[in-house]
Amino acid sequence: MSMQWELERTGDIGVMRLSGFLGAGVVHRFTGAVDWTGTRCPGAVVVDLAALRGWSGDGEAAIVNAAGRLGPDRGPLAVCGLGERAAPLLVTARGLGLLRLFPDTDTALAALAPH
Repeated sequence: MSMQWELERTGDIGVMRLSGFLGAGVVHRFTGAVDWTGTRCPGAVVVDLAALRGWSGDGEAAIVNAAGRLGPDRGPLAVCGLGERAAPLLVTARGLGLLRLFPDTDTALAALAPH
C-alpha cells in the first residue's frame, strides 16, 4: 500500500491530508509533498493523519523531520487525526516544541487562524 496526499488551503494555512500507509518506501514522496506545500502556502501547515492507515518508524520520523523543513517563521508544524494510535516520536517532538498535536483539523485550524 502506498501513501496518497492532497492539499487544501484555508486562507494562508495549508492542510495536507494523508491516506494509505506512510512507510519507508514513500518517505521521499511525503518529503516532496511537504516541500511543495511549503512553497504554495505562506502560513502554517497542518498534516491530517485521520485517513492514514498507519506508518512505519521511518514514516513517523518523516513527519517529525517535516517540522524542520518548513522553517521557524511558520510556527510549529500542526499534526492532527492521530486518534488512539501510538506515536512516541510525535509525542516527544510535541514536548520539544517542534510540532503541535490536535485531535482534528477543525481544532487545528481554529488554533492557527489569525485572531
